[in-house]
This record gives sequence, C-alpha cells and structure tokens, in this order.
Amino acid sequence: MQKIFIIASVLFLVSCGGSESSASENWDIDTSSMNPIENVGDWAIIHELSDPDRLNPITSSGASAGYIEGKMFESLVGMDKKTLLYTDPNLATDVAKVSDDHLVYEYNIRKDAYFSDGVPLDANNFIFYLKCIKNPFVDCAPLRNYFKDVKKAELINGDKYRLRITCTNPYFKMETMLNGLTAYPIHHYDPNDYMKNITFDELEKTVAEMSSTDSKDFENLPAYKFAQDFNGKDMSRNPLGSGPYIFKEWSTDDKIVLERNSNYWGYKNGDFDENGYVEKFVHKVVKDYDAAIIGLKAGELDVIGLPMEKFMNQTSSKKITNNYTKELYNIPGYGYIGWNQKNPLFKSKMVRRAMTHLLDRKQIIETLFYNEAEICKSPIYFKREEFNNEIVPWPYDPKIAKQILAEEGWKDTDGDGILDKIINGKKEKFKFTVLSNNGNEVRKQIGLILAENCRKIGIEVDVQTLEWSIFLDQVSAQKFDAMILGWAMSTTEPDPYQIWHSSQSKGEGSNSISFINDRADELIELNRREYDSAKRIEYMMEFQEILHDEQPYTFIYVSKSNRLMHKRFQNANVYPFRPGYDPFEWWVPSSLHKYSAVN
Repeated sequence: MQKIFIIASVLFLVSCGGSESSASENWDIDTSSMNPIENVGDWAIIHELSDPDRLNPITSSGASAGYIEGKMFESLVGMDKKTLLYTDPNLATDVAKVSDDHLVYEYNIRKDAYFSDGVPLDANNFIFYLKCIKNPFVDCAPLRNYFKDVKKAELINGDKYRLRITCTNPYFKMETMLNGLTAYPIHHYDPNDYMKNITFDELEKTVAEMSSTDSKDFENLPAYKFAQDFNGKDMSRNPLGSGPYIFKEWSTDDKIVLERNSNYWGYKNGDFDENGYVEKFVHKVVKDYDAAIIGLKAGELDVIGLPMEKFMNQTSSKKITNNYTKELYNIPGYGYIGWNQKNPLFKSKMVRRAMTHLLDRKQIIETLFYNEAEICKSPIYFKREEFNNEIVPWPYDPKIAKQILAEEGWKDTDGDGILDKIINGKKEKFKFTVLSNNGNEVRKQIGLILAENCRKIGIEVDVQTLEWSIFLDQVSAQKFDAMILGWAMSTTEPDPYQIWHSSQSKGEGSNSISFINDRADELIELNRREYDSAKRIEYMMEFQEILHDEQPYTFIYVSKSNRLMHKRFQNANVYPFRPGYDPFEWWVPSSLHKYSAVN
C-alpha cells in the first residue's frame, strides 16, 4: 500500500549545488513505458518564498512549514486520496475503536516502526505529543484548541503498543484530529525528562492557575522548563521524526535540505514503495518571483507555483514549454482582508461593510487572476454541503460606501480631504495601515487597489509588507489595523472554532481580528457537539449569514492554483488537497536524472 503524506502547497525554486548529468535539457520524450522499479533517485528542488518560522509540527505556523514537516513526521492514520478521509492505517495498525458516547478512542500501535535515528516508537510517543500540546507554556494555542476536550492519554493495561485517549466532551471531529496524532521522539524533544511524570490533570490545573493569577511564579515548574527548550531555536530547527525523509540542513534565507531515509521502517514491510522515490528534497528560499522565473528559464528549477499574472504571461518560452508541464488546478483556500475590531475605526459592522463596498473584487479576479478565480462568499469550502450558496456578495459601489460612512458620522469637517469623526471625545482621522507579507505580489496589489479606492472618498491607507515571520508576529499579537492573508478551507466537515469563536480573540488564539458575536459562538459550540450532519449543516448555514452581515473579513477570492513541473518527474498526479500533489509518488527515469546523489 502506498501511503500518503500531505506536504506542500505553493512551491517555487531556484538552483542548488550539485553536479549535473549529461542528460538532455529537452525532456519531450515518451516515458510511459518506463518502470519506476529501475529508476530511482534524483533531487526535487522546491522554492519557498521565505524560511518557515520553525520546523516543529506542534509549534510551527504557516503552510510551508507543514509541507516540509510532512516528509519527516507521520501520523496514526493517513488520508485516502480519493475520499480525503483519514482511513488508511499508518503508525496505527487499524482505525480507532470508538466508544458509543464518543468519549473514548483506542488504537493499536504497530510494533515495527521506529524513528529515523533507529530508536523504536510506541504509544508513549503519542502520549508525549498530546502532553506537549496540553502544556500551556508551549507555543501552540491554535492547535491546543482542537484537543481541549482530551482528558488523558494512557497505555491500555500497561501495553506500550495499545493507546487509549479519553475525552470530557464529545467533539464530532475528534477522531479525525486523533488520527493525525504525530509520533514525537521523547529522547530527542525531552532529554531532561521534564514531562515524564507530569499528568494531564496537572497540566489542566496549571492552565486554571494561569488564568486566575498574574503573580504566580511558574519558572520552577517542569512543564515551564520543558517549554523553554521546546519553544526554543535549537528544537525548532532540529526536527526528528519517523518518516521516509531525514532533516539534513537549514541554511537561513537559503535552503532546507531533506534526504531519503534509506533505513525507513516502511520499506521493511512493503507499506512504502522504495523503488520509485526522490533522493533529496531541497526547499530553496528565493524571495522574488522574477528571480525564480530566471531560475526556471535556466533549468535550475523542478516545481514552481506563480502569481497568476506571471504564470499566464512569463512562462510561454520554448525553454519552459519544452521542459515543463503547466497545470491549473483547484485547491480549497481563500484570500481576505481582516479588519481588526480592536481598532475604533472598524468596530462598526457598517464601516466594515463600507470597506467591502470599496474593494472591486471583479477587477481583482480579472486583472490579478485572469478570471481563474471567483468571489469568495464565506470561509466554507464551496463543494461542501455546509456551504451557503444563497449568500450574495456585497457589490463594489463607492457611492454606497460613502453614504454608509456619512451615516456613521464620517465626514471631512476641516476640508483636508480626509474623513474624520469624534471618537471618545477626540477627533480621529480615517487613516489606517494594511499589512501583508513580503514576496506576495497579489496581496500587495490588493492593498494598493484598496488604498486607491479609499483615497477617492477621503480615506488614507498605507500599504506595508513585512517579512513572513514578523508579519505573523504582528498578526498574532493583534498589532495591526487591517491585514491581507489567505487561509485553507477544510475539505472535511468545517469547524470554525479556531478562527471565529470569541475565546480565540484572547492571547494567542487565531481570532486575530477580535470578532465577537454571541450567536456565532453559540452556533460554533452547537456544531462541535453535534453528530447529526443535517443539524451541523443548519448551524453552518446560519453562521455564514452572520459573517456576511458582520463582515469581519472582506472575503475576496477563491482562486485556482498553478504549477510548472519538470517533465522528468513521472507519476506527478494532481489532487484536491494541499499542496495538490503527493511527492512520494514521484520518480525519475534513470536516463533523465539531473542531479547527482552527492551534494
């Protein structure tokens, strides 16, 4: 059985060191009859727009980190590529045994799996993983939300290959979340055994103490000491998992290198095809798309995804078309502008609605996406039953926007061309900054379009781009007025809790715009506890109507993804999940190898 690991999304590349073979640069040849069993190795060079913040599945954020980590870390149960459901046993020998009340989940752990350093793994490694997540000092607040109902994890009858997880409340996605539990090597991530004797009850008690006092000294707690190491740079840049690839190198602002694990446990039992594979993945950091295209034309690139304008207009040369396959495909995700409701400018839903009226989304789709996108209506995947197709997006109409703002008290009272209003006894100008991340030209252009439209009716907008890690820090700390970002849509049943519940507007939660709505909270909570899919659909339909009315985000687009891939790679199928393909399927005919196996 071929396993599937979800790995990468928008990919780019430039060059890497290594000697080239004498193979021709024109790969326009018939490889259909070639057998992967005799054709192994070669490298795949994948470009990243920036370094990930960390390489630790528990603490990292951002899509690129997850795509890299997916090659090194494995879960209990894998995803079926056809159904997109977690039904393929991986580190577990079968799917979970679930109690009738949906509170107890039991797994049998395979006995022949081990980490890439040769240390065997067992159920204790999953218990450790859950303890890390439940540790309130560990930087993983968004992930911790999904496991808030986990009460304890333990061995069954002392058997280290049998795992039982007990929850306090039913949660309709709990089995899906538990299927994704990752095996974490205790000897690597906790060499001092800080977490060894800490119980789940003690972790919950610590959470309660943290919320009830500001004065307690936690520095001597083992959980705190563990987190200082676990959150730190050394652990964040030194990943160790059980997967088919091993971390070898991370050169900041340059590249991250993963090499095939020749001793991978999956080869021993036939669960993984060791005959067709990529010898090395090099994730190359290049912060400029034009530089990436230069690398593409020079033949220094294997896979690249581009802004649609560049994909359409700068990839038609013979050098590219002779050597690369161009594809457009659907990946569930959306782009948006988030309005920080901590800013007095955006507390009113009518003001936020006016801002939506000021963004010409049809223009954006036509000019930036060449009509390979559509206006986004909600954060729910449009192919899901829960998607509310009855929502009619607010139209682009500066006149309506200006009228709404006037009704909200925004007028140019001093003749300087900028709208103003008395807020808390002080005249405030309608000025704000919209943030996006460096290297994403589409987001920058959206910001500039918004700024120009706002300027015409008396609103001053400053568009700023920041390095990815700095941008994430600003968003997480809610230190922004507005921001332009994207988010993946779930292909499984949606749970909006992480982003939209009011509890997630505090601390390090993902509700970074401080959206607070009592009815939305109620619907989110009802959805989490409901196993009747028809009722969940009803809850999500109403939830989307609330978002449409409140406009905490201006939902902009759902676009197609694209890729150019070197023709030497075979079996490079496209799938409707991120990153749109499964690189563990790839293989290269030996006659077409481009790079040596030696760095």
